[in-house]
Amino acid sequence: MKTLTTSTVLAALACLPAAVAGGEQAAPAALAVHKQSNIPFVSGGSTPEEEHELQRVANKYPMQLRFVIGDDPRAGRGVRVVVKDLRGNAVIDAVSEGPVFYFNPPSGRWTVEAQFNSETVSKTVDLVGRRYIGLQFDFKGSGG
Repeated sequence: MKTLTTSTVLAALACLPAAVAGGEQAAPAALAVHKQSNIPFVSGGSTPEEEHELQRVANKYPMQLRFVIGDDPRAGRGVRVVVKDLRGNAVIDAVSEGPVFYFNPPSGRWTVEAQFNSETVSKTVDLVGRRYIGLQFDFKGSGG
């Protein structure tokens, strides 16, 4: 029976990352995390890779918005999102990079205004504790 030496084991382990890497797919690029008024947010979802990445980070963002433009579920790029606090102050004013927009505000009452072309849809919700809220905004116009 052959005895393995420490150098043999280390040499075998050194080859392991290369062997594993050859069978793995490249990790999708991380989503850009933006911040306004100290509230982090991400958006995207125009490609399957972005959608997968958004699903991976969804648990960090209790407010989850989806934009549907016409019949195309991936056409939500270019929607202007304005999030207002209880006093009506805009705490986020951004343009969505895809049909999904997640943000993580503190508990409270939030009004979300989503605008695409000349159409604006507004929704007000109460976020309390560790709850998740999903809102869908439907627009008639065609997306790009």
